[in-house]
Amino acid sequence: MNNRAFAIKLGSLTLAIAIAQPVLAGGSVKATTKYDGERPRRTVLKMDADQYCATSNKKKDGSPKKVGSQEAIVNKDGTVRNVIVFVKDGLGDAKFEAPTEKAELDQKGCMYHPHVQSVQTKQPMLVKNSDATLHNIHSFAEKQKAFNFAQPKQGDEKEVSFSRPEFVKIKCDVHPWMSAYVGVFPHPYHVVTGKKGDCELSDLPAGEYTLGAWHETFGEVEQKVTIADGEAVEVEFVFKP
Repeated sequence: MNNRAFAIKLGSLTLAIAIAQPVLAGGSVKATTKYDGERPRRTVLKMDADQYCATSNKKKDGSPKKVGSQEAIVNKDGTVRNVIVFVKDGLGDAKFEAPTEKAELDQKGCMYHPHVQSVQTKQPMLVKNSDATLHNIHSFAEKQKAFNFAQPKQGDEKEVSFSRPEFVKIKCDVHPWMSAYVGVFPHPYHVVTGKKGDCELSDLPAGEYTLGAWHETFGEVEQKVTIADGEAVEVEFVFKP
């Protein structure tokens, strides 16, 4: 709590009185994302074109592990994974410094990890190859210069960044089943839903906002929220077929 000091003069005596001032805390938004339709069926990815890939995914006991498609993962309760929830409008002309903490895109088991993530403009992202096979990283950016480079060896690393906001698709030209998405924003208020289809935006200044929820298959929905200082707001985004 902040203290604001006031001086009161009583004759030749001056008293300093400190009056407590409240500290304004940032608000938060707890978001749940749902799909209002028939639950999509995931398919088993076929990796036989590369023998390394075909045998690289294993269970704890060493037996082969099947890998499912990731473009539409809907839980039994209808909640949706891999949705990017973000502030779409309401921050005005505020400017934000790019984080120095590196995001990461790993290639492991001939899959991109994570499949969906969000970063800030000019934030560094480390792309690395944890597989003992050739991978190619090809971004399909439309609002900025795309990149396309190979990582032929296990342990290869390269740092990249994005200068403009957009949703960028990334694919491997060697393994067609490999894809990932990166949501790029000019501010830090963005997050991806996890296994339970929910997420939280924290430290939002008080105000009125338009929030967006983006999914690679289901598209984008939005809604408006008003947040007071220190308030926790709950919202639900619903994607329709």
